[in-house]
Amino acid sequence: MSDHAADNTAHTPPDGVPDSVAAWEERYSGSEDPVWSGNPNEALVATVGDMTPGRVLDVGCGEGADVIWLAEHGWDATGIDLSTTAIDRARRAAGERGARADFAVADVSTWGPENGDRRGGFDLVTGFFLHTRLPDTREELLTRVAAHVAPGGALLLVSHATMPPWAAEHDEKFEHGMEHHHEPVSPNGDFALLIGASPDRWEIELAETRTRQVTSPEGEPAELEDAVLLARRI
Repeated sequence: MSDHAADNTAHTPPDGVPDSVAAWEERYSGSEDPVWSGNPNEALVATVGDMTPGRVLDVGCGEGADVIWLAEHGWDATGIDLSTTAIDRARRAAGERGARADFAVADVSTWGPENGDRRGGFDLVTGFFLHTRLPDTREELLTRVAAHVAPGGALLLVSHATMPPWAAEHDEKFEHGMEHHHEPVSPNGDFALLIGASPDRWEIELAETRTRQVTSPEGEPAELEDAVLLARRI
């Protein structure tokens, strides 16, 4: 579910729309090499660095770079992802780094932590590039993710604010799938969906668009714009 951009390199998506268990598993298992760089997301480091560590859940954690970084910085960290291969790599990477973190193969729409007191009890929930196939399903996705935030806790979402320059070419190759999967969003737009659907009260702590440097599939330097939303449950 997560187009995890811990890496600064853009990757060409696999055949089909990467919004299902099979497609995400194909993306990760299609290569023996890691899909991502193993570095934490820039927005995570910049936004969370000054927070007091607590319980954190990373939804769509991919190969676990963000979860491992959080664990190494004192967080009680959990990551979930649709892909078994991604979670296997995350566990292996955490072991190699000596980072204590929990990982599970799961869909956020149905998952609940085994430890019952953690259900809806995370001090921080993060989601990086959680883009749905159809725009009208995003509200439900955000509601599912936000349901894991404890009272007083925070939700950090980083999403595509604009399409990469090469997205149109991929739209033609994959028909309409890429366009819908990477529907651009704004931080204020996400917040409106959140407060419109969540039964809880929320306030914005940060809502902005940030630029980051990447490398295109052709190896050329490019800039991408990310929508960053940090909302706190009150």
